[in-house]
Amino acid sequence: MASQDDSRENAQKELFGVSDYSDTGRSSRYTPDGKKNIGGKEFTIEFKTKPQYGISKGKRVKKTGISTARQFGNKKVEDWREQVDVFVFSEFEGVDFNGNFTQHVALSFDDLYPILEDKILKPYNEGRAPSKRSAGYYGVGEFEKNVLPLLGHLSREDIKRITHTIEVGTSLNDPKFSWKDLVEHGTMIESEEDLSAFCERLLFRDSLKKN
Repeated sequence: MASQDDSRENAQKELFGVSDYSDTGRSSRYTPDGKKNIGGKEFTIEFKTKPQYGISKGKRVKKTGISTARQFGNKKVEDWREQVDVFVFSEFEGVDFNGNFTQHVALSFDDLYPILEDKILKPYNEGRAPSKRSAGYYGVGEFEKNVLPLLGHLSREDIKRITHTIEVGTSLNDPKFSWKDLVEHGTMIESEEDLSAFCERLLFRDSLKKN
């Protein structure tokens, strides 16, 4: 799976003229996928891909969601906020990657935040209701409000371990972003020139904020 992910990511980098962010490859510590110098600023870039179609019950069906990350919670959101300038989501042709893409959408963190808030931060903090397949999950916000005040008799280290357990357990396992939502909040791009223009608009927007 990692080699397939690498081949798609490398194809995205080649298409958009993006260089590797790190020479050491993937690691347990989060780093963006790539970087690109625009107007004297180094933009950090996160890439994600999805197939145009999937297979369900032996039939080819349209894929509407795109994979994100395992253990997705507040920490990952903050990693993205602090370390990523541009997110590029790409759809590739067919079921298995053959080198051809059909669509690409670029978003800044501000563009992506409404989706992160709805799909990640809300269930992470407020919890998830019981369903036929699950007893439900307590949210970190619920834990801090209803449970944490009752743990005063425990040591600081025990409270830290319990809190960490809740944070990890409440994180979502590879939640999917709707392609429709990404297109609604983002900017469609096709080429290196389009990505550069998108980054230049971010530079212009940031300059207006400073003035």
